[in-house]
This record gives sequence, C-alpha cells and structure tokens, in this order.
Amino acid sequence: MAADTDHARAVIARAERHQRRLAQALAELDQEIVQLMSGAPLRDGQLFDLEWAVNARTELAGLVREKYLTEIDDILREYATVAAEAQAMLGNYTAFTQLDSAVVRQLQQLTFNGFEALGEEFIEEVATQVYKNTLTGASFADSVAQIRNSVDADLGRYAQVALHDGLMDFDRSITMNMSLEAGAERFKYYGPDDSKTRPHCDKYVGKTLTIAEIQEAWSGEWSGKRSGSPFVVAGGYNCRHRFRPVF
Repeated sequence: MAADTDHARAVIARAERHQRRLAQALAELDQEIVQLMSGAPLRDGQLFDLEWAVNARTELAGLVREKYLTEIDDILREYATVAAEAQAMLGNYTAFTQLDSAVVRQLQQLTFNGFEALGEEFIEEVATQVYKNTLTGASFADSVAQIRNSVDADLGRYAQVALHDGLMDFDRSITMNMSLEAGAERFKYYGPDDSKTRPHCDKYVGKTLTIAEIQEAWSGEWSGKRSGSPFVVAGGYNCRHRFRPVF
C-alpha cells in the first residue's frame, strides 16, 4: 500500500483513539461533578445556599483541569510523533527539509488553547446554571440532570469534533509546510472514499491539482465546509482527507 495511504489510515486511527480517551475522561468528569453536587446543602430537596453555589465554581474549574485538560494535554503530546511520521511519509516522494520543532510546539500550544477555551466556556455555563438554580430553588435532581446534559451535549460534542479536526489540521499543516519548503506546486488529494465521504471530497479524491486549481475548486460552498485554507481544513468538519505533494 502507498505510503500516503498508510499514513492517512494511521492518523485516522489515532484520531479515533483520541476520541475514545476523551469520552472516558468526560465520563469521569461527569461522575466527579455529580459527586460535587451531592455535597450541596438542600432544603426539601432543593438548592438554596448561594454561598455554596459561588464557591462551587472553583471546585468545578479544578475538576475540568484534572479530568479534561490534563487528558487533552497528554493527547496533544502525541503530535510530535504524528509530525515525525508525516515527515517520514513525505520522504518517500522527495527529499524534504527537516521540520522545525518550534513549529510543532507552536501548533500544539495553539490547539491546546482552543480546548482550554472550550473548558472555560463550559465552566462558566455550568457555574451559571448552578447559581441560577440555587437562586430559584430548583430541585437537586433537575439541577444534576441539567449539568450532566451540559457535559455530554456541550463540552463533549464540541470537544470530540475539535479533537478529530485538531489532529487532522495539525497533520495537514505540517505536511503543507514541508511541501512548500520543498518547492511543491502540485498536490494529490487522497483519503477514504466510502459512504462517509462528502460529495465535494468524492469529486477530488485521487486527483492531482495545482495550487491555483485547488483554490478555485475550494471557493464554492457545501455542507460541512469550514473556513480556512483548503490545505488545512480539507473538506470541512470531521474530514479525513488531505493533500500530499506530487513532484
């Protein structure tokens, strides 16, 4: 099998492992938040202590750092391995300059910042929910159900997509950086061609295009498209495709 296809499959498999790890971390976060809520003072099964509600934010932030951001940081440390694998793959097609390790570190930090922002948004949302529920005397059961839904529907849903796209974007960015350094002008679009493939990607999978042709082809609109360079975002959200140079 071609080196580019092998690399693509390896990156996709790694992204899926990352999503499973995050799902486990979020499940643990969910349980820890329920445990935190179980310590809330109740009056007839209802929240009432506003001082506890305010202080709960600090504890919630600690749980998000411990369960969510620690796992994200550990996952992003694997990006250095992904970069090395991308460099090795590209070496099958031409002689490439060495990848600048500072570029890898910067991309890791930028990706982490995005996940950190998601975590902060989640903390503010849940802390606000807890305070409002306490202010209005909401039932403990309803409050816990509401917060657990936030873990799954808000933080979980967005972080899972961001985790997949973050790794794919990193791999594509590294590949493009080294390709341009090597003087590439033409690129092959490759990756899975199955039932999950968007019509836009299906149209170009396996084809070789110039930079100008790619810019023109990606100027249109389609479902799931993301803003950004086509060499970074490819077909859009959850896209599994990428470009590699052709010499």
